[in-house]
Amino acid sequence: MRLSTLILLISITLLLIPACPGDNATAWNDKGVELLNQSRYAEAADAFTKSTTIDPNNTWAWLNLGKALQGMNWVTVSYDAFRNATEVDPKNSWAWVFRGNFLQDRGQITQAVTMYEKAILADPSNAWAHYHMGTAQQALARYPEAQQAFYDATRLDPENQWGWYNLAMVQKATGNYTGYTMNLKQAVAIDPDLPEKVGLSA
Repeated sequence: MRLSTLILLISITLLLIPACPGDNATAWNDKGVELLNQSRYAEAADAFTKSTTIDPNNTWAWLNLGKALQGMNWVTVSYDAFRNATEVDPKNSWAWVFRGNFLQDRGQITQAVTMYEKAILADPSNAWAHYHMGTAQQALARYPEAQQAFYDATRLDPENQWGWYNLAMVQKATGNYTGYTMNLKQAVAIDPDLPEKVGLSA
């Protein structure tokens, strides 16, 4: 074998080494995210499991594992993964949001509200925690609480068209048509395609 060919082969091998996660929990999580984005749920779950095995305190690996298992329709173990994330890092606002989303998607709205309360307590600046709190309160027809939650969500993230839209829907439900019109316009200004997305007539 010529020396130049040997050097080329060694160089290629060295380039490939970082692509192998090995015992690196972060690398396995990153690999899992790549697979999750391709809807390859079983392979993604395997990667996230490796990540959490190497580092049981990797909050995002637990959350991502929960999402992958959801994609496989493994309901109980997916919730276990979300619960593990909140136990590993109870100050992680997103861990509580994910757990609340899981419960809300299954009609357990009151329990979801409790999760969102914990999310907001962990990080009051998490606009999406307030947004999801609003959707849960809205589902329970607790309109004053929903309105406040959407106010907070849009105050923290003025570009959140869904916050403005749901705020408008709550105001419409309570007969505040001036607020409904104003906030719906705000939502559409951010996302001109929103009326089509939600089925509003032109």
